[in-house]
Amino acid sequence: MRPSADRRHGERFDVVGALWGQLELTESAQIRNVSTTGALIDSPLPAALNSSQPLRLVVDGHEVKVEAHVRHVRRVPVDRGALRYLLGLEFSSPPVSVVQSIEQLAANQSSD
Repeated sequence: MRPSADRRHGERFDVVGALWGQLELTESAQIRNVSTTGALIDSPLPAALNSSQPLRLVVDGHEVKVEAHVRHVRRVPVDRGALRYLLGLEFSSPPVSVVQSIEQLAANQSSD
């Protein structure tokens, strides 16, 4: 196999056929609403429909990881032509601490 001309710092080879990979980006997103089964978040980046996405939530000062599935994606225009995305996420087996915090939040909201 003959490498192509531009190899920058190291030797690279052309890929023939399918080669799978994964790209993980970490971006902060705002939670618009939440329930014990999922959340609607406002994100600067879209996510693939039906994909599995890891979330890092802060619960009582501790970071908790939650797996979620993207159930819907809606593009939302904002100022100066910029875009944001509303992502509907369904939690996959959320930790008890997350469920309890959401239930407590709901109880506090209903008592106000």
